[in-house]
Amino acid sequence: MERLRLGVIGCGAISARYLENLTRRFTSQVEVLAVADLLPEAAAARAAEYGVPRACTPDELLADDAVEMVVNLTNAFAHYEVNLAALRAGKHVFTEKPLAATAAEGRLLLAEAAMRELTLGGAPDTFLGAGLQTCRKLIDDGWLGELITSAAFFAFGVPSVRYHRRGAGPMFDLGVYYLTALVALLGPVTRVSGSTASPRVSEHDPAEYEMPGLSCGTLDFACGVRGVITATAASFGYQPRLELWGSEANLTCPDPNMFGGPVVLQPRHKEPVTMPLSHGFDDNSRGLAIADMACAIRFGRPARAGADLIFHVLEVMDGIHRSSDEGRHVAIESTCERPAPLAAGLTRPVLEA
Repeated sequence: MERLRLGVIGCGAISARYLENLTRRFTSQVEVLAVADLLPEAAAARAAEYGVPRACTPDELLADDAVEMVVNLTNAFAHYEVNLAALRAGKHVFTEKPLAATAAEGRLLLAEAAMRELTLGGAPDTFLGAGLQTCRKLIDDGWLGELITSAAFFAFGVPSVRYHRRGAGPMFDLGVYYLTALVALLGPVTRVSGSTASPRVSEHDPAEYEMPGLSCGTLDFACGVRGVITATAASFGYQPRLELWGSEANLTCPDPNMFGGPVVLQPRHKEPVTMPLSHGFDDNSRGLAIADMACAIRFGRPARAGADLIFHVLEVMDGIHRSSDEGRHVAIESTCERPAPLAAGLTRPVLEA
């Protein structure tokens, strides 16, 4: 296939792994033409490190007709503005999570992409990794029987004010991994309720929060499963958990923030068993969804981490917070298909199908 030509905006810490994979691993699908940052020295350093031909400003990158897709790796609070500018420049867009800070902003981005017939997609793409793809196969093959309920939980401590800015916080920063995993495994959510707070458990916690430090939500899935999610940055350590319960077996999934990890199945009346991973990409494969999106654009099929999925997850997160603020259940207006699974045993991005 003809490679899709990319430009990366945002040369902070997370750009290193993306550029490592985009310039050295997923080279059959994409070609990185330029990197850009508001700090010229940051862009120049990344270009030199990864052999990217051009370092420039964001405006210069958006004006480059050779760039077909923008990969937006800026800070969360800037995602909406950068995504909108890229779409208006006629570029396809892959954005780091979240798509935007609110569902209202997300709807505007979807409308802009649709009007211009551009592809919009985004992170997280960890659900395409070996761990969660193995879980998907176990579900689809009937190992769990009738699905009943799910639980997502993580606790960790981030007291910095910057972490709790608009568009971030525990739900939008890490909860998005868990919700994307659940939607990829179970399908869309139809209704949520939520309760949020911002507990100050130490003198180092922010006095003012733009986003809640603790978010708890209940999730009504269209498939009939009822689940819960708890996301808190007001704790210590890092404690991730994602579990599904079925009529025939229970499943402990790997950390949705990772591509690999143990998959533990406990059949009815039997001891838990660590299942072999059925898929490839068990290492840090950030950018896998960009390679998939490139194939989707070239071959005219939906991207697995496409606009419907990432907006739906955004609306669910936004709905949990609105539910708490308004004291009522919130119906989720959007829907999406479960992303097509990857082929079992796939160890390189042959993603045309």
